[in-house]
Amino acid sequence: MKAAVFYEAEDLRLEDLPEPEAGPDEVVVKVIACGFCGSDIEYYYGKSPLGTPDGKGPLVLGHEICGEVVQGGVLAERYGLAVGDRVSLNPVQSCNACNACRAGKLQFCQNLTVLGVTMNGGFAEYVTGKVAHAYKLPETLTDEQGAFVEMLSSAVYAVKRAEIEPGNFAVVWGPGPVGLAMVQLLRNEGARVAIVGTRDYRLQVARELGADFAWNPKEESSPFYVEDVARAIQDANGGQLADRALVATANVAANQQAVEVTGPGSVVVLMGLAGPTDAISVPLLGNLYLDKTIRFSLLYPLQWPKTIQILADSKIATDRIITHSASLDGIAGAIERVLNREDEVVKTVIKP
Repeated sequence: MKAAVFYEAEDLRLEDLPEPEAGPDEVVVKVIACGFCGSDIEYYYGKSPLGTPDGKGPLVLGHEICGEVVQGGVLAERYGLAVGDRVSLNPVQSCNACNACRAGKLQFCQNLTVLGVTMNGGFAEYVTGKVAHAYKLPETLTDEQGAFVEMLSSAVYAVKRAEIEPGNFAVVWGPGPVGLAMVQLLRNEGARVAIVGTRDYRLQVARELGADFAWNPKEESSPFYVEDVARAIQDANGGQLADRALVATANVAANQQAVEVTGPGSVVVLMGLAGPTDAISVPLLGNLYLDKTIRFSLLYPLQWPKTIQILADSKIATDRIITHSASLDGIAGAIERVLNREDEVVKTVIKP
């Protein structure tokens, strides 16, 4: 099979690899669509280590996988998966047997493997995954939406962690695919929503998807420019700071600001893939008096069925978020397009 193999920073090679075989508890999936996200870009440019023992390749990246079952182990048929079924693969391959898994905390699995991070992923013609983490897709969903499930699940979990109450004023940092999904999820929960970012075309998409406010605090020429985010929040929220803050970016300044512009009883959810030495400052006394909750959101434990249903119920519009596609040999160029902010790209799906 053809696969895009990552070796080291900016070294991605299209190679021939043996087609995988399904073990007893596995399925082999022909990849129809595989999205790439910010973490893939971090890996590609060497800003974040892989989950391999030495943090390096060779490894096939890609963890947002939609495909067709072409081979199944003995457990596949027993649990209702057949050759020809279209599935979305949860790349977080928990063992479902350790103490963490039995407690429903799958993100802390003691035997965890992750497609495209610790083992070969979906930037290939075929990929192997466990039966327990292969979810049938409704016929009403497109292949691109099938590849969108992984990313959307992370947004669903983060919004759950935010404990939204109707009428909350929620601010999202980062108008990338996750942030744009959050805007819609927060609106569905009855919140008023503002989004903060520096890419005006994405801020415009956020407005089209339901954001009440969109702010660019960096570029004075922007139609969304605000000089002071805290003041903008207070002006929009009756003089009060934000009730909820969700940070869908690793940008340290954004994470710091989220802590600073949230008010009494607020909840802050941080989920960006930061660097190993990145840090923010949290003044203790002031935040104690505000009775503020600061949380992190890791992966998406137990969110997969809910996320698929959200898509099936048309509660999330994906057509303004999934903007581009590319072949296996076009991955490097697609990554550079995102980094260089070309062609108003938001999210790209790879189609082997």
